[in-house]
Amino acid sequence: MPESYFDSISSSLKPLRLMLEKGETLFQQGGGVERVYCVKTGKIKLIRNTIEGTPITLHIAQSGETFAEASLFSNRYHCSAIADSKTEVSYFRKTELLDYLEQNPAAMKNLLTTFSHQVRELRAINEIKNIRSAKERILAFIRGGMDENKEFVLSMPLKDVAHRIGLAHETFYREIKKLEKSGQIIRYDKGIKLP
Repeated sequence: MPESYFDSISSSLKPLRLMLEKGETLFQQGGGVERVYCVKTGKIKLIRNTIEGTPITLHIAQSGETFAEASLFSNRYHCSAIADSKTEVSYFRKTELLDYLEQNPAAMKNLLTTFSHQVRELRAINEIKNIRSAKERILAFIRGGMDENKEFVLSMPLKDVAHRIGLAHETFYREIKKLEKSGQIIRYDKGIKLP
């Protein structure tokens, strides 16, 4: 993935930082948008409450990921952001960032590149979630994330991978063990390799 718009802007606009404890709310669904964020360390869970009041996890932003970008063009946050562990975020004020983007076409292009990458990733994940077989869903996710060495490097805990592809973590762990036992995958410290 190319350098994020957040990183490229950080040399011109100095982001502010904020520390959160696990369970602490960064912003609430429906609250006024004031900032756009990047996770420096830790994890942020983005949760939306349905009309019935049921909370749904939309995304878990990991270290190095930006989030709430869509809110840059909205008056209200469409979800709540809650620290899933001790977390440090950096942020830009929305008005300051919008002013900067209007004056810097290269920075705006970088933002559009980030959005484009996110749309492609969401489409791929939605396609994977439509695969009925848990085994095939896992293999499709691994194949889609492999590098040139046919390795899938884990950038998040297995429990988060399970959530990302729409599987209960118990099902995910069981299927991973079966795939490993049958020789269809090889697990190592930081990832998975296809034989």
